[in-house]
Amino acid sequence: MSGKAVLWVSVAACLLVAVGFALSQGVVTGRSGPSHQRILLQARAGKFNDVNPPLLVRRGIPVELTVRNEEPGAIAHDIVLVGLGIRTPKPLQPGESATLRFTPSRSGEFAYTCSLHPGLMDGRLTVRP
Repeated sequence: MSGKAVLWVSVAACLLVAVGFALSQGVVTGRSGPSHQRILLQARAGKFNDVNPPLLVRRGIPVELTVRNEEPGAIAHDIVLVGLGIRTPKPLQPGESATLRFTPSRSGEFAYTCSLHPGLMDGRLTVRP
């Protein structure tokens, strides 16, 4: 293969990779981001996901927050997103789960907690623009 042919094959390969990347990022299709954000929190041993992790979501993008009670005993849990007016409809018994669906309309930092175990199951939800 001549040097010119190798150059053309290399250019074509780079273009294919670039187009593939652009499609995967939504550049070519006009997609601007995720259609929704999913979060799973498991309540177990007095914590959410073992550490009450910081949660990060984007303003204006729908959120599906699923909470599952994984306690081995008879301990109920719930979740409240303080300042957003969002909470599980009832305490979750072991093995039960609930999915909260909402679209954050304002940016900021908000607390989340299990109202049945405040001080143990507390974390932060950050809504970015």
